[in-house]
Amino acid sequence: MELLFLTIGYIIGSFPTAYIVVKKLMGKDIRKQETGNVGAMNTLRATGKPYLFLLVFILDALKGYLGVFLPSYFSYLGYNLVFAITLCTFGVVLGHCYSIYFKLKDGRFSGGKAIASLFGILIGVNFFNLFIPWGLAMLIPVIFTGNLFLGQFVGTLALPFIGFFFLPDYFLLTFLSAIPIFMKQWPRVVPMFKGKEPRWYFSKNPKKKR
Repeated sequence: MELLFLTIGYIIGSFPTAYIVVKKLMGKDIRKQETGNVGAMNTLRATGKPYLFLLVFILDALKGYLGVFLPSYFSYLGYNLVFAITLCTFGVVLGHCYSIYFKLKDGRFSGGKAIASLFGILIGVNFFNLFIPWGLAMLIPVIFTGNLFLGQFVGTLALPFIGFFFLPDYFLLTFLSAIPIFMKQWPRVVPMFKGKEPRWYFSKNPKKKR
């Protein structure tokens, strides 16, 4: 039964919110805009419209929250709830990063970095023991460097340690969720240290803001 939630989570995560919103409302393929990331921040960069950023961010966060809510709602069926939530939320993150929608559409997996979905997941699992420490792990580097991507990357590296020390029952969730996010972030780490990544992403043309 728990493995079924992995599939359900993957299908939920594969829904390409940013792609559909930008395509329907702006007529653009977000994968061909700015950084090419299928997520809320690139929606803002590609469109310059904060309300579209908020729309995509909220919907992607809801995808993550569903990964917690659905196994919890059906927990009366008697399965291992922690394991079911772990698999369902991992499926959401994996689907967001490597969406089956794009594989079926044009033959290759693509997606976003699942940061917004992770917001929903960690809030749903445990706000104080997971979300707050993870949020601080991201926020502190941003405050000191002004580099949003660095904050996201540090948050990804810190996530399994946060799970291990603050909520051990969900260590596997934090560890598994960090893997696809790390894989999506890694190609941009070296360019970041070479100064080729924008420090802030709140501009439609971020490369002009070093």
